[in-house]
Amino acid sequence: MRKKTPAPNEVSVTPIRRSTRLQQEKTADKNEPQPERSRSRPDDILQPRESIKAYKKQVDPTKERPDPPEAPSAPGAQLDIGRPAEKEKVSPPFVRLRRLALKEDPSPHPERGKELDTPNIQWEVVKDRQSRLHVLDISKPQSGKKVGHLQETTTPSLRRPIETRREPRQETWTEVTPRIKLPPIKKMETTTKLPRRVSPAKEDNQKWFKFPKFSRSSLCFPLFFPLLILTCWLVWNHGATTSLVLGKSSLIWKKLTRLWNEAEECSAQCSLVLLESIPDTLQYPPPSPQNPTTYEGWMNLLSEANSVVEIGAFYFTLRGSDLQMEDASAKPGQEVFDMLRSLPSRGVKLEIAVNSPQTSEDDTDELTRDGADVRYVKMKELTGGIVHTKLWVVDRKHLYIGSANMDWRSLTQVKELGIALYNCSCLAQDLHRIFAMYRILGKEGASLPTTWPRDLAAKSSLEEPRKIQLNGVEAQVYISSSPPALCSTGRTSDLTAILSTIGDAQEFIYISVMDYEPQCIYCNPKRLWPAIDEALRSAACDKGVTVRLLISCWRHSRQTMFVFLESLRVLRRRPLQCPIEVKLFVVPTEGREIPFAHVNHNKYMVTDRVAYVGTSNWSEDYFLRTAGVGLVVNQSDVAAEAQKYTLRQQLADVFIRDWGSPYALPLDNHSKCMAE
Repeated sequence: MRKKTPAPNEVSVTPIRRSTRLQQEKTADKNEPQPERSRSRPDDILQPRESIKAYKKQVDPTKERPDPPEAPSAPGAQLDIGRPAEKEKVSPPFVRLRRLALKEDPSPHPERGKELDTPNIQWEVVKDRQSRLHVLDISKPQSGKKVGHLQETTTPSLRRPIETRREPRQETWTEVTPRIKLPPIKKMETTTKLPRRVSPAKEDNQKWFKFPKFSRSSLCFPLFFPLLILTCWLVWNHGATTSLVLGKSSLIWKKLTRLWNEAEECSAQCSLVLLESIPDTLQYPPPSPQNPTTYEGWMNLLSEANSVVEIGAFYFTLRGSDLQMEDASAKPGQEVFDMLRSLPSRGVKLEIAVNSPQTSEDDTDELTRDGADVRYVKMKELTGGIVHTKLWVVDRKHLYIGSANMDWRSLTQVKELGIALYNCSCLAQDLHRIFAMYRILGKEGASLPTTWPRDLAAKSSLEEPRKIQLNGVEAQVYISSSPPALCSTGRTSDLTAILSTIGDAQEFIYISVMDYEPQCIYCNPKRLWPAIDEALRSAACDKGVTVRLLISCWRHSRQTMFVFLESLRVLRRRPLQCPIEVKLFVVPTEGREIPFAHVNHNKYMVTDRVAYVGTSNWSEDYFLRTAGVGLVVNQSDVAAEAQKYTLRQQLADVFIRDWGSPYALPLDNHSKCMAE
């Protein structure tokens, strides 16, 4: 095919058809320039170019393309491409279009299938980058419309980012579009909208605001996680398999209810009442402290019950029938028993954990027939001790801890001391966890677990006491337990609570217990156990703290106990002169023969900083084998004017009353009181 040389001033607007170009080659001379041809078209269409090959010879693709000349101002004017553009100001915006040849891809991308039908036009802004980029439809002009009219259907996709430098022409171009200077457009018509494909950024932004489509599986997926978490929690705490937990809906509901109850905060005001049982053979002068009786406290707790009453006890003999005798002093015990029997008929559950075996099971059997849930704990087989606990939990918000057994004599014939707390849910729930351990051990074939469940972990301890208000006075309180085998996670043992209270004292330590023996009483052979004894000696001799012990003396006292007490009293002699005093408290019988009565059964300690009320006698057996509980109350930071309302001050007043009474005898009288 012959090559043609373009005329010097010829300007092509559109490519010449192949048939026309072949006709020209046959008639024209090889060295003679091609005459200029123009096609009569409307003024808004530019003149066609010559052959692409001739144009490629004239333009060097490796060189930078010259700046385009200013577009002619008159209609029908031609664009001069061969001459370099004159240096003059160009009105923005100025856009150069380049049309690339499309190469067929044997395996096109599926997501770009619709874009292959339209030419890929790359845009390059030459000057004035801040001007808006407009797209002109020059491929399909229509009559009555100008070249600059915006078309929505033929707007190409702008996929190429703006560049600051030009790239050389590609030799594979088959067609070159003219360079056009667009007239300045001040404001775009408000009715014109570009398609979403024009602006990639806008298309990306639209994806962020698309509302997600939900299916049934996606809606159920978020509900799966709470169920999974609940199942894992139940398996972790109770060691149950997933199928077992999911199969028992009542268990799940019970655990959810327990979580709700545990989330309840302790009441802002906990009411504390110090309770005492004073036998009628003891007469104190009127100025002495007078506290409500144990009988009044128990009856008040039962009258407050609305849902459940939980009692942990050594034994049940609230009626005088166990001794085959009738005594007027047994009436309060009978009234308490009748109130317990009426609880199930009122819709109040009665749950009992009692030591087994008992000397008489008449009371527990009758309570069982009336609807009570009684469990017998064989503590001798589990720890080698007994259940010596005396606790009440009412509606998980009221509680009782003290020395009184569920015995009619504890209400009238034995000197007892305990405390009742009202509207104190956090401590009541903590005490309930100890009671729940007794219930677990009361099941048939029960054994001591290596680790107690997490839902029985302590909610108060020596390291983290509960900060509450008792009778409007701030206090730090926790509940201790014994033996260590029955202490769940975080629980402070009873022995640790006693030793820490002794070590914290700075001025005085007052102790009132029935038995004090620094040895293992029921061991064979017996052995020395000086844990508490050494702590008292150290407090008195090393720190100068006044130590006073008020120990019971009655016919069931052991002779060895008085030897240990005598060894403490010896420390008062010179040159040691340790401030330790020991007295015996004797309850007169006045000729009344009632077995296991007329004894000081108290188990408490009070210092200048802390008050402790427990249920155990002070020997190794009770702290390492026997089940018991204790309540520790610290009110050392209370102002002086509020001290008279504290439990510490009330206990100190009771101890001073008994210490100075005619019933407190010197240690040398132990033989006489044992004979009586």
